[in-house]
Amino acid sequence: MRRLTIATVTALTAVAALTGCATSTGTAAPTTPNTHVSKTANATPSPSATDTAVADPKAVEPTTSAAPTVSALAQHIYDECSAGAADAGITLTLTETPTGYTSDGKYLLLYPFTFNDGHDDPYAIYNCALTDNTVNSTFIGGGLSDTH
Repeated sequence: MRRLTIATVTALTAVAALTGCATSTGTAAPTTPNTHVSKTANATPSPSATDTAVADPKAVEPTTSAAPTVSALAQHIYDECSAGAADAGITLTLTETPTGYTSDGKYLLLYPFTFNDGHDDPYAIYNCALTDNTVNSTFIGGGLSDTH
C-alpha cells in the first residue's frame, strides 16, 4: 500500500511540475508555446496556427451609417411618441414599421420600449396617440398601460 501511495504522489508531482501547476514560490512558471508534435499512430493532427488564423480586425472598414435607415414617417412617429416617453421613465425603440390604427379621428399606436431603470415587465405597453398617420401629425398623448 505504501508503494502505491509513493508512486501516486510521485506521478502527480511530476505531472504538476511538467504542467506548471505547482511552484514553491507561488509565482507562475513561464509559458512557452508547445512546438513538439507527437509521431504516434493514434495522434490526431491538430490545426496549426496558420490554419486557425483570424483576419486582422483593423483591416475591416467601418460602416458609414451606424443608425438603421428608416422612412421619414417612421422617424416622425418615433420623435412625436418620444415626447411622452421620458415622463413615463422609458425609452422608445426606433422601429422601421410602426403600426397603429385610426379611431375617433386619432392615430393610435402601441410602441416598443425599454424601461430606463433596466427592469422588465412583459405586461407593460406604451400607448401613443397622434393626430393622424402622416409626417405632419402631432403628439396628443401617451403613456404606459398594463395588459393584465
